[in-house]
Amino acid sequence: METLYLTKDVKIAREDSTLVVIPAAAPRRRVPIEGLKHVIVAGEAQLTTAVLGLCGRNGVRMTILDWNGNVTGTFEPKGSPSSGRVRVLQSSAFTDRSRRLGLARLIVEGAAANILANLRYRKYRGNTRIDLSISGIEAIAERLPKADRVEALMGHEGQIRAFYYEAWPLIDQRLAFGPRRRRPPNNPINCLISWFNGLAYTLVKNEISKTHLDDSISFLHAAREARSSLALDLSEIFKPAICDTIIFEAVLKGRMQDNWFHQEDGVCRLSEKGRAETLEIWVKKTEERVQGEESYREIIRSEALAIERDILGIAAYRPWRRKI
Repeated sequence: METLYLTKDVKIAREDSTLVVIPAAAPRRRVPIEGLKHVIVAGEAQLTTAVLGLCGRNGVRMTILDWNGNVTGTFEPKGSPSSGRVRVLQSSAFTDRSRRLGLARLIVEGAAANILANLRYRKYRGNTRIDLSISGIEAIAERLPKADRVEALMGHEGQIRAFYYEAWPLIDQRLAFGPRRRRPPNNPINCLISWFNGLAYTLVKNEISKTHLDDSISFLHAAREARSSLALDLSEIFKPAICDTIIFEAVLKGRMQDNWFHQEDGVCRLSEKGRAETLEIWVKKTEERVQGEESYREIIRSEALAIERDILGIAAYRPWRRKI
């Protein structure tokens, strides 16, 4: 097991080289530290410095998520991979206007290609109502090579997502969610988008940590303190293939249940049952083999390494594109 997800309110204790997860009303669970790389806590948890010490000595990161899937804090083990040379070159790529623009453009092109892959798959399955959405996105994608500023790319990316989200109710009316609302979400679909996007950010951030990249230095999103801007960049490429596909399948196959959600005063949040079941779906999706090859987790790590190789001048970066 590489990632341990905790959704229920628990206590986490240490016994020798083992983490002991103690739920309030369920049997305790022992998780050997060997092979573990990441603990994600999506509920209330009590733990001691002995637990953090064991995680730190064994290179295990711990991430705390709020009810919307947003990262509220991270424990980083000492001695994570780092390279002064890579950091200097990554900083140079960020400050070089042309270099940054080129990498940002590739990221948006990758995201647009995977958004189109989702819609073209639905068209292949017989949905012709989304033709205008597809052609609208294609027209905007054709403008990406001419964008001369990162801000222009961000604008095009926003337009692409607007066309994309407008197509959702044309795929199935149950996918309609109105305006995109993030904090807080106001309905089940907005809630799921925020939740899975947060999980994608956490996964990408964890895979970046296995490279020599500095996750605070990004190319598309503005670099800000207290966030992994590079994880936001790379998440854009994978959200259509992972997050949105999970939501489509949950709705279209009837897996999404009313008891996944708690709605009050215009705010929609996942219930404990909803968090547990969506995390189960998430783990299965991210660990499954894609086209019989690598898992999404491995593909994301390869994507981060491809950015690193580009920065080092070894090979030009090409964004991952979903095959349909």
